[in-house]
Amino acid sequence: MNKPLRKAVMGVLVNQEQHILIGYSPRDKSYKFPQGGLEKNENYIQGLQRELLEELNYTFETKDILEFFEEKVVYIYPENEFYSGQELRIVKIIYNPEIQLQPQDDEFESLFWIQPSELKKFDTDYRAEAYNQALKICKLL
Repeated sequence: MNKPLRKAVMGVLVNQEQHILIGYSPRDKSYKFPQGGLEKNENYIQGLQRELLEELNYTFETKDILEFFEEKVVYIYPENEFYSGQELRIVKIIYNPEIQLQPQDDEFESLFWIQPSELKKFDTDYRAEAYNQALKICKLL
């Protein structure tokens, strides 16, 4: 039986120095962007607002959105009971330094602001090609 792709959204947070935010996930044992699957009746912006609040205790307003991309990136899960992988829409957001990022539960252990070209130095595991594509879509690579 073919499993569907999970509809999801990922946030590319960019600071004033044009660095991007990634974090180490102890649950996934790799680095990743803030992201997550959409809940029923949730649009991509609502989904990202919820995910950033859940994962980083971070809130953003629509005025903070630099770009919302129609193009999607896909990665395949190594193992998942319900989905074959994720199909992610990308939202590029300007980071508000007045709001302190606070990793929640086991989603992120540590956070890093890096130059986009440095992403390849971090183990993003099975997400690597999709993340590289996402940074190209965001015109960061």
